[in-house]
Amino acid sequence: MRWIKEYAMPSPSLCDELIKGFKKTRRLGLTHPGLSAKGVDKSWKDSEDASLTCLPYDVYASTVRAYREHVMHSLQSYLKEFPVLSEAAGRLGFLEPPQIQFYKPGGGFYGAHFENSGMDLSHRVLAFQSFLNDIEEGGGTYFLHQDHTVAPKKGKTVIWPAGFTHTHRGQVAPREEKYVITGWISFIGG
Repeated sequence: MRWIKEYAMPSPSLCDELIKGFKKTRRLGLTHPGLSAKGVDKSWKDSEDASLTCLPYDVYASTVRAYREHVMHSLQSYLKEFPVLSEAAGRLGFLEPPQIQFYKPGGGFYGAHFENSGMDLSHRVLAFQSFLNDIEEGGGTYFLHQDHTVAPKKGKTVIWPAGFTHTHRGQVAPREEKYVITGWISFIGG
C-alpha cells in the first residue's frame, strides 16, 4: 500500500527482550487496562498496556534505546519516500511514549479507529506499530479504506498516516497471545 510501509528490525531478538520487559513491568504492577478514545471499554479494546517509560531500567537502558533507534531509522526511510513531511510540516518527533500492548487469545482492538481523532491527539502525524511475536491465525491490523491487512510477523514495524484515511482495527488472534508496540510521530515545533 502506498502510505503503509513495513520495515524489519535488524535483530528480531529485540522483540523477546521487550516482551520480557513487559512481563517484569506487569510483576511490578505498572500495567493498566487498554485505553482508547472511549476510555477503558473492553468491548472496544481488550488489552493490557504499559508505557515503554515504565519498563525496568535494565531493560530500558539498552533494549528501549535499540528499539527507538530502529523506529527512528524506519522513520528516516519513510521521510525519504515522502519528503514533504519534513520539508513543509516542521519538526517531527515523539511527544508521547510508545505503548506495549498485550492481547490475550481472543482479545483485540475491535473498534475501527484512527490515531489523531480529537483535539488532544491532533498533533499526531504518523503512527507506527511493531509486532513482537509471530501469530499463525489472525492477529494482524486491518485498514478499512485500503482493504489491506498487515500480517503479524515478529520484528515487523509498520508506519502509516495518523488521519481518518487510515482507519484501522486489530484482528483477533483466537488462540494465541499478541504483543505489539504502538506509538506516534507528532509535530514538535517549527
